[in-house]
Amino acid sequence: MLANDYRNQMAAGKLKEPKVITDFNQRIVCLLPVGFYFDDERWEKIWQRFDEKGDTLSMADLKKLFPDEETVQHPAEETGETFDHKSLSKLK
Repeated sequence: MLANDYRNQMAAGKLKEPKVITDFNQRIVCLLPVGFYFDDERWEKIWQRFDEKGDTLSMADLKKLFPDEETVQHPAEETGETFDHKSLSKLK
């Protein structure tokens, strides 16, 4: 599983800045918001869902995975902007 290859990249705790998680091919797995509490159990959940879906996890996916996580359930501000992971991969 890919999760084991990347486990040592992040320490447990609340994120101080947004974090883009990518796989070994630099495909975007998900974007985690500031304040998201991160640990090994959540890391495994993210990778398991990514493996099942076969595509980048959306905020809706994160809401389902982490119903108790305030940062994904109630984002700080709705601006109408969207995160288009497919356009980011074109920039590389």
